[in-house]
Amino acid sequence: MTSLRDRLLSLSGLFTQFRSPSRQPLGAGPSPVPRNRSAGRVGMAAAAALSLAVGGCGSDGPTEPTVDGLSVAEIILGEVDGVTFHYSHRDHWHGSLVVDRGGTSDYDIFFSEIQLPADDHDVPPVERWFTLADHPDYSIRVVVEDESLAEWTGTSIQGRLHGRVEGASRLSFVVLRGPTTVFESPPLNFRVRAPR
Repeated sequence: MTSLRDRLLSLSGLFTQFRSPSRQPLGAGPSPVPRNRSAGRVGMAAAAALSLAVGGCGSDGPTEPTVDGLSVAEIILGEVDGVTFHYSHRDHWHGSLVVDRGGTSDYDIFFSEIQLPADDHDVPPVERWFTLADHPDYSIRVVVEDESLAEWTGTSIQGRLHGRVEGASRLSFVVLRGPTTVFESPPLNFRVRAPR
């Protein structure tokens, strides 16, 4: 069986070659538009310089929480097919989860240490992804809004959504270090459907 780290490294080539379409989940497949890597680097450098300048002026804008060197800015859920990803982007998600009533869907859980600008809807760069496998003092709590519809089980690196009753709801991911909240995702929509 391929390790989670090996699968993550194999994905880096996929995401550095293509840009995902705006407001479309990655599961729909990569766009044939090649990503201009040098323009992206210049844009990221400009965004970093601007955020430093604004931060120095007393801005109350969002910050990336850092606890003892671990920075969590976004969360990425990878389906077991290794191709479909759902990822948070500031206050929303790209993608949503679907599970059959009485069935399960499995996900690998990744995090990104950077948050892309509001108008950049690409998945965070794979080379900036990490898991909590190397951070045993961190844990994940998953909050399902309507627990009668579905249940989430798993560890800090993999999870499973169990469909109970047909319907739709949302769930959120909270990263903790002991009792301290390090990161909380925006709510992620999910749907439990009739078995196919």
